[in-house]
Amino acid sequence: MFYGPRSGGIRTYLNEKARVANASGLLGHHVIVPGRRELHEGGRHEVRSLRVMASNGCRIPLGVGALKDTLRRLRPDFVLLLDPFWGPQGFTELAHELGAKVIAVHHATPALGAAAIPGPNGLYKPVLRRVYRHAYKSVDAVLSVVDPLRDTGREATIPLRFGLDAAFRPEPAERGEHLLYVGRLSLEKRIDDLFAVAAALDPPRSVLVVGDGPARHALMTFAQYSGLGSSVSLLPFLR
Repeated sequence: MFYGPRSGGIRTYLNEKARVANASGLLGHHVIVPGRRELHEGGRHEVRSLRVMASNGCRIPLGVGALKDTLRRLRPDFVLLLDPFWGPQGFTELAHELGAKVIAVHHATPALGAAAIPGPNGLYKPVLRRVYRHAYKSVDAVLSVVDPLRDTGREATIPLRFGLDAAFRPEPAERGEHLLYVGRLSLEKRIDDLFAVAAALDPPRSVLVVGDGPARHALMTFAQYSGLGSSVSLLPFLR
């Protein structure tokens, strides 16, 4: 459900992974996501859903029936479960019946998820932790960059690491006139920290923000509060 028309890194990651996999000719790669209508084109599969977030187009699926039907048609060897909320237990059981191994991709902790919801974090974290433990209970492996044991009851079978490939490191250059953020505008991204840093620099820097999301209004309010005001520019999502 985190794959939307204007969502951030997860969409970019899945699109690129699918492109590389299909270009290799060594394996097929399929992505099942919520969409406006049922659609099956190549490796992309959309099932009917309701749009719940206009800012980035995220949607809530109408049950798990179409999801399971798609899985039966594909009969995959491996399933990467990136969403712990979309009927994970029944989906995992069906995948096992079809002979597939299921790998849960732990890409957000309950604390991070709670930070994205307005209100008291302490109220949401226990609920989200129960959701994760239920979702990961029967999977064959957990892929994670952090230790997921406390949140999920499972260790990272496939540990990842943080880091940036040398090819993407910027060349030495003069410090620029502004700070830049590109991505989804949501509370857990801590974009307000960027504003605070920009205001604390001497001289203060302007901030350019590119993207859409539910925290747009809150960010503009914080920009005024931090004293940056018109030094913050918000541009819409760029594909």
